Amino acid sequence: MRNREKYIGSLVILAISIIFLIVGYNISKPQQKKVNSEDMFVESNTLKKSSFKTESSSSNIVVDIKGAVKKPGVYTLNKDSRINELIKMAGGFNKNADLNRIHMSKKLKDEDLIYVYSIGEDEKQFTNTNVSNSRVNNSVSGEKSEDKNGKVNLNTASEEELKTLPGVGDATAKKIIDFREKNGGFSSIEDLMKIDRIGEKTFNKLRDKVDI
Repeated sequence: MRNREKYIGSLVILAISIIFLIVGYNISKPQQKKVNSEDMFVESNTLKKSSFKTESSSSNIVVDIKGAVKKPGVYTLNKDSRINELIKMAGGFNKNADLNRIHMSKKLKDEDLIYVYSIGEDEKQFTNTNVSNSRVNNSVSGEKSEDKNGKVNLNTASEEELKTLPGVGDATAKKIIDFREKNGGFSSIEDLMKIDRIGEKTFNKLRDKVDI
């Protein structure tokens, strides 16, 4: 009988110990913060809006247009816009515009300065902030691509004009245009040798026929 009481007592003590252990564990366990599904939605929605704003702002360019247009000024366009689209936004040409001195299909870049000359107007020099070393970007300011010495200007010549050079065909002319658009223009005529298909031999043929 006495052994039985000792056995029951041991079980009671063991049970009490287990209960204390369970209670102590629950008290000491860190509380998990409940996630509010509404907060998650608001946060997700905010991130989406922020991402959209960033993408939207980076898809636009700001360009200045002056000269023989009806509404000169600063305009915001899509980054893949061309000069003809800018001309439309500026109200079109005025009656004195010299259409032979502007490249209508030229793709625009952020901070470009476009000048539309009037017929008979003397050429002006405009610094284009989008060109390294503050060089003049003649192709967007409407100036001729051939300088006073009769040389072809690498920074302004059209594809057809470049193909008049010795050793320059369709593929090479496109590579020249791609190079100047990617690098903001040629800083020296020696940059031609950075272009595939133009080695030292070809460059020597072009040296006296090109300029920047």
